[in-house]
Amino acid sequence: MQFSFTEDQQMIRDTAESLVARSCQMTEVRAFGDGQSDFVDALWQDLAKAGFNGALVAESHGGSGLGMLEAGIALEALGGALAPVPFLSTTAVADLIGRLGSDEQKSRYLSKIAAGQISAAIVGCPDPAHRDENGALRGQWAPVANAESADLLLVVVADTATGDADSYSVNVIEDIKDSCTVETFDTMDRTRRGFGAITLTGAAGVPLAGSLDGDGYARLGAILAAGSAVEMLGGAVQVLEMAKTYAMERVQFGRPIGAFQAIKHMLADQLVALEGLRSLVWAALWAIDNAPEEAPLAAATAKAVADQVALQLAGENIQIHGGIGFTADIDAHLYVKRVQLDRLVWGPPGIHTDFLEAHLEEMA
Repeated sequence: MQFSFTEDQQMIRDTAESLVARSCQMTEVRAFGDGQSDFVDALWQDLAKAGFNGALVAESHGGSGLGMLEAGIALEALGGALAPVPFLSTTAVADLIGRLGSDEQKSRYLSKIAAGQISAAIVGCPDPAHRDENGALRGQWAPVANAESADLLLVVVADTATGDADSYSVNVIEDIKDSCTVETFDTMDRTRRGFGAITLTGAAGVPLAGSLDGDGYARLGAILAAGSAVEMLGGAVQVLEMAKTYAMERVQFGRPIGAFQAIKHMLADQLVALEGLRSLVWAALWAIDNAPEEAPLAAATAKAVADQVALQLAGENIQIHGGIGFTADIDAHLYVKRVQLDRLVWGPPGIHTDFLEAHLEEMA
């Protein structure tokens, strides 16, 4: 395993961080949450021009031909800035189309994804759709990221006709609002809009040419879990930096509050927890690219720990800020709300801890 970024990966990281710092400033994020700004399209195009939207798209289809680790570098930067773009769902869709699509399907969708011309949503992992007795797709999911604005919806469908419990098909739906019932709703995280509930009401869509076996389904779950975990890592890094900076600047009884033992110990514990999470997250992203048989366990572990650590740091950041930390003027509450939503998307925390528990029982 590579324990540090390569020179190329470090360059990608520098590019991602500078792009996000320039195109996704907190003032814009706050204004977007208040409905007073719509900078998302510009940010989406900047990501596409830098090659990030096509991280998992082959160069032959206009992509960068990179891997999930490089996509994770972008996700960490986006998570730290509370970016409201559907990067993870679109990246997962691009990977599925690239692996299962026909030549015509790849040509139809992948170049547009890489160019930032379309975004995508995905449902069915976990909880795949099923077919009724008439062959129509049925299923319901919430909350679904990018439900309102997606140009493509990919639906993972359990293929019960084969009698194989680990056989799935993947259907592409373009006319989403005509084929499904989409009920959008506000979440506690106002910095991201467009979440909703999707109900399939007999939609068929067009199946990708290839079928999804158990290993492919596990890869998809790992991409979503590890991708969400690295976004949460990015937020946790920013939260710790906020807490540390405030503890050094805020003076009480003639001393910075960071000099008091209670605050010092809290920050030290946060750093230990953050570094542990960082190791798990990058191990999971590396495994997706290099050790696929290890990826499901590594990704589930990373997401389960991220659900705990990111929430811990976000909550304690408010405590360190004291009374002002509870006000809307401080960015601390934005990170708490983002973490709470991230814990629910792509499967609630119980799914990942249950997976780990089952794995431990198998080892016993």
